[in-house]
Amino acid sequence: MFKKCLAVLLVFTLLFSMGAITANAASPAAVTAAEEQTVSAAATEVSNPIIRFFYKVVDMLIDTLLTYINKFYHGTERPAEEEFENEYLCQGTEDFRAEPAADAKWYLGYSSDTLLTGNELDGTHYVGGSLSFPDPKTATQILDDQRVRIIAIKDGATSGVVVFAIIDGFGFSNTDVREIRKRLSDYATANNIVGINVGVLHQHSCIDTFGMNADLIRALINNSEGNLTGAKELISGKNKAFMENLFNVTVDGIKQAVANMEPGNLFYGSVDASDYIKDKREPIVFDPNLNRLRFVPDNTASKETYIVNSAIHCVGNGAAGTDVTGDYPYFMEKELNAAGKNFILIQGAELAITSKSELVEVEGEDRYQTLQRYGKRLAELVLGITEETEIEPLLNLAYKQSFVPISNEILSFMSSVGIINDVAVTTKDGETLLVTEMGYMELGKDFAVFFAPGELAPEIAYGGATTPQESWDGKSWPYVSMQEYIGNGKKLLVFGIMNDQVGYILTDNSWHSFLTENEEIVATGEKAGSTIYKDFMTLIDSSDPLVG
Repeated sequence: MFKKCLAVLLVFTLLFSMGAITANAASPAAVTAAEEQTVSAAATEVSNPIIRFFYKVVDMLIDTLLTYINKFYHGTERPAEEEFENEYLCQGTEDFRAEPAADAKWYLGYSSDTLLTGNELDGTHYVGGSLSFPDPKTATQILDDQRVRIIAIKDGATSGVVVFAIIDGFGFSNTDVREIRKRLSDYATANNIVGINVGVLHQHSCIDTFGMNADLIRALINNSEGNLTGAKELISGKNKAFMENLFNVTVDGIKQAVANMEPGNLFYGSVDASDYIKDKREPIVFDPNLNRLRFVPDNTASKETYIVNSAIHCVGNGAAGTDVTGDYPYFMEKELNAAGKNFILIQGAELAITSKSELVEVEGEDRYQTLQRYGKRLAELVLGITEETEIEPLLNLAYKQSFVPISNEILSFMSSVGIINDVAVTTKDGETLLVTEMGYMELGKDFAVFFAPGELAPEIAYGGATTPQESWDGKSWPYVSMQEYIGNGKKLLVFGIMNDQVGYILTDNSWHSFLTENEEIVATGEKAGSTIYKDFMTLIDSSDPLVG
């Protein structure tokens, strides 16, 4: 009885803390003029130092309360940092070559499949995108599809095959990425696969693949009691049967993409889509382009494959609904398939970047109809690219494990309770670190790709970070952009939410308050940006001596 009471006390303490921030918990939605005015008014309000001080005091109270809960709460086991071993971190290419091999040639294979099982409306499948609180967010209607799209690529040399599987979903943990790699371990060895990458498009309208969107009250009570009593069955937002099907479909799809590889040429082109993109958080920085990698098979009877990279939240149908839709990527694919193209979209450095749909809105139509027009318009822009650069058949790839400090006590508790299945370790000093990874890839001599394990602030990649005058703590961001660090001889692309979803990755001096913006709520803490950036520098320095 005592353990049950303690479990309930822990839950309602957390819910009390979250009550003040629930309004901010959903990620960015499509921007309207009225919302722009609201955002502007909010920014003016928090510029008042007295209001900022109040927010900081409330944040401190929430953190203090949850710090003590986390200190004494017996949650999921967290191994010591020195004891953790990640046997499924990919090896990457053996070395970084400056020139293509004598017999180099691009090979690419494509596959795609639905992740839906037909059971999604049974009341046990939650929809990701916003907290399932106070009402459970179980799926009520299937509007189109939820898919996985996969490419396998190699440069024809002995360096190996690299795979990208991009899932329609809100998030995907590094733990689940490792599960897919584990199931493919023997196959990867036999087929010289040196990189298996799993990303998401971050739809706020798909069946939950991350876990955060469980029936919050039920999950917290059940898991708190379960951890205290030693029970092993924990509740999260992920439906087990759905996830098992996802693993199977993705593994089979990767094998199919590898089997489908054929020779051809690879081209890069881009188009300015800034009229359809909105940054909701200062500083206003974003990649305005739809970046297209176009693979043209030697066999003229085969389809071209369009690999599109852009940073736009998939939230056209809202963040809090219970309808399942693949959002605008589904309608991009529909348009490109009609043009005879294979399609895969890879999310970019999207922090608070969202869709701006005024140019495609029609009076009287609902949001779902608007996102259809929006996806079609983006596809038209991609199809209209005419200026391209051919990319030499040269692929270099490296990975690095990273340990990100968790100072956000809300996220720490969610992890400890077992709602999300990430792996956290403890240091000798008692600090909690989230285990994640990053990657760096070069395509030809002119293109560099950073694999970000979350929603990266674009200013970290491209520059324009918050100044000391704009910062709440009066500090600067003391690093050059990733683009500048790599060197302007290579164009930087960011493959975001790749191989993990650690949440928002802000510059350290851009941390505000749980009460003012939603990014702080779903982030490991104010040191995520500098930790990721310093590990990025180490990865670059240890991988490619020719960069810069």
